[in-house]
Amino acid sequence: MIKNKIKEIQKIPVADSPHNDAFEAIVELYYQVLGYITSSGKWFWVWETGKKQRGYQDIDVLAVDGNELIIVSVTTCLDDKLRCDKLGKLKKEMLTKLCSYFSRVELFLEHVDKYKWLTKKKIKRVVAYIYSANDISQVYEALKTEKIMLLSAEDMIFSIKKYLVDNDNIKIQNQMLRTIKVLNQKVKKQSNESLQRTRD
Repeated sequence: MIKNKIKEIQKIPVADSPHNDAFEAIVELYYQVLGYITSSGKWFWVWETGKKQRGYQDIDVLAVDGNELIIVSVTTCLDDKLRCDKLGKLKKEMLTKLCSYFSRVELFLEHVDKYKWLTKKKIKRVVAYIYSANDISQVYEALKTEKIMLLSAEDMIFSIKKYLVDNDNIKIQNQMLRTIKVLNQKVKKQSNESLQRTRD
């Protein structure tokens, strides 16, 4: 469907952009502790049929391992990507736009010779979010129908903390992971001190 709307798409590889969004960095870190190699902030152009000029979009996060490629659309508020209207009906135009985003990313990867191998893997589509002001049950079901998974910040932080607890003795070079580890240790220490005071 999206291929018919594309007049031309960038065919050269691009470098990652620096992180402008702390949440994107957390999403990348989450996949790294799960064993994926990640990339983020890849900007590419797409020229859609009927448009006077090409437009740009970025790939928030890519995560790859031996078996699969995960394309992640990252947002602070899930409602900005997909929500229901005032009558409680899902905004289908938002769902179409979100599905088109994933299709354009896959199309870009297919058209760049250096990235084509990625599209031979099992591809998963994920929306990572921090919060939603609304009930997400309809959104969840609609995304599930489109084979798009939801990933909450809460689940990611839990997994990162578990990784740090389970791997307490490893040397950590990643600054964000170090920060989370230090904060985790500080909270644990304060909790133990508070518990000791209660017992005394």
